[in-house]
Amino acid sequence: MLRDVMKETWAFQKAELEGHEEELPQRFQMAFMQGVHQAHTEILQELRHTLVKIVRLRFPNLVRLAKKQTFSIADSAILRDLLVKMSIAQTSEEAVIYLLEVDEDEGDED
Repeated sequence: MLRDVMKETWAFQKAELEGHEEELPQRFQMAFMQGVHQAHTEILQELRHTLVKIVRLRFPNLVRLAKKQTFSIADSAILRDLLVKMSIAQTSEEAVIYLLEVDEDEGDED
């Protein structure tokens, strides 16, 4: 059924005409992987924005540190954990500790 749907697409028909039918599954796989990568990138960006928003509302003096510490985090689990920690932090000092621990957490992942 999926193959029938794929055969109706413009890309499939063009590839078929060009004699590259065997390359089509690879092209679809590459497009799918690019989509997954793009979605992951967008999720990370949204998590960063949400974290900075929480910090801005709760600890305005820590916004710069939060941006610096989260800029290069590529693991959504670390960002989610940090979001929760920043949400429950009682003091600025506690929030700073959580933000500075991010470097250690990322080091553990390597």
